[in-house]
Amino acid sequence: MSRASSSHVLFAGSARDEPPGARLVGDLDPEAPLALTLHFRRRSPAPPAGSAEDLARFRRPMSRLALEHQRARTHARAAARIATFLRDHGVTVRDIDFTSRRMEIEAPARVLTELFHAQVKLYTDGVRTFRARTGTLQAPRHIAPWTRAVVGFDQRPLPVRPAVEPGDAARALPPREVAALYGIPLDRDVSRQCVGILALGGGYKPEDLAAAFVPIGRPPPQITEVSVGGATNQFGENDRLDQELALDLQVIATLLPGARIVLYFAATSQQGIADALDKAVHDTANNPRVISVSFGVAELHWTDARREAVNASLCDAARLRVAVVAPAGDDLATCREPDGKAHVWFPASSPYVLSCGGTAVELSAATITEEKVWNIGGAGTGGGVSDFFPVASFQSTAAVPPSVNDGRAGRGVPDVAALASETPGYRIYVDNEAMALGGTSAGTPLWAAMIAIADAGRATPLGLVAPHLYATRGLTRPITQGDNKMNNVGYSAGPGWNACTGLGAPIGASLVESLAAAAS
Repeated sequence: MSRASSSHVLFAGSARDEPPGARLVGDLDPEAPLALTLHFRRRSPAPPAGSAEDLARFRRPMSRLALEHQRARTHARAAARIATFLRDHGVTVRDIDFTSRRMEIEAPARVLTELFHAQVKLYTDGVRTFRARTGTLQAPRHIAPWTRAVVGFDQRPLPVRPAVEPGDAARALPPREVAALYGIPLDRDVSRQCVGILALGGGYKPEDLAAAFVPIGRPPPQITEVSVGGATNQFGENDRLDQELALDLQVIATLLPGARIVLYFAATSQQGIADALDKAVHDTANNPRVISVSFGVAELHWTDARREAVNASLCDAARLRVAVVAPAGDDLATCREPDGKAHVWFPASSPYVLSCGGTAVELSAATITEEKVWNIGGAGTGGGVSDFFPVASFQSTAAVPPSVNDGRAGRGVPDVAALASETPGYRIYVDNEAMALGGTSAGTPLWAAMIAIADAGRATPLGLVAPHLYATRGLTRPITQGDNKMNNVGYSAGPGWNACTGLGAPIGASLVESLAAAAS
């Protein structure tokens, strides 16, 4: 690991290894233009994320416009200092966004790699060639006091599961029938509601969405597409990503006919998650009140700086009363990491996110007769204890167990759960074909839609719903059978909260009524 020179300050936790499974291709063209994002540091240290002191800051809702004005007052001077220093060193400042506390910069690769002491090379995973950074990152001492993170050197893609073979679509349930299993009311007026979906890679076909609406007997909603970093609807380039977006979109759209839906297209990478989430949270044009995120990566793959930058956006979501829902992952408690330890996904582990685990069900006459932890054939729900976030204050009575790795206390994942197994699965249309799909990224949009239903009639938005769910009995049904262990590493279900399915599956009508009436 490199050490900072007298002219630079080391970014703590910035060390990165070579991308696993990738082959070195060569060096960057030193004259090629390189675009990065610099994140400003807060003026004063924040209380621990998810602590009672932290969450108390969000009791009074703030508008996106008010946050923009506040940040312009608090960060203008620091931004000016940073911009002057960078311009003096041959860097172009493309944009300054005070609301997001970030600055877009560009310069030849040699300028930026030298300025931040970055070691960056080209790699390939057999599908695409990408930049990846190794070693540590350092900030020039002149701007270090005001710089939280500098990201963009590294483009390594997110791991994406292979596309699934079409399941038994005849047995699969349309999303509205899954909602009926949980008693989720679908008769509310959601015409003024707006839901955002992060669309990382892939794309969708309007014809598939139309097919999903045939049983409903009404036309599908208009979809607003927002390009983040130049990404657009790329249907047909990656079958698995197309399936993922079809699942998200069709679950949310069919449960919320008449609502506005915004797709934020971005790259399939950690940077893509960061940029799309930041755009959705601070989007003053569309103002989504709920955001569904069906992606994540095990916490150990995030550098401290990038995780803090993403968590800053999630903190803003809580401040702005925007509810964010994310999956616990589909690779059981180890996330298939080669170290054989238990891990949890981020952003699901953030205390500002409602994290969703997965279940498997037995049905009889359109009724759930048994529901247990989803763990079938080597696939199943993630969940466990965070290595980076402390136990959230709203989990203080949830008896979150110590980590099976080292006994450490931490934020428990997930918070809630819903059907995830591909049998029976959700009936989704992809490229004019019906198939059965599942995963925790199926339960995630189901919960997002349910929150949007509860939120639709409120004068003030719900925002972070986890504290209410933990504090109110009778809104979820605990899942007490099964485990999410891989090679005997993981956690078991049981009464109350557990690290497989959280508080459990929704009791839809009670949950919606309770959230709709929750105090502002």
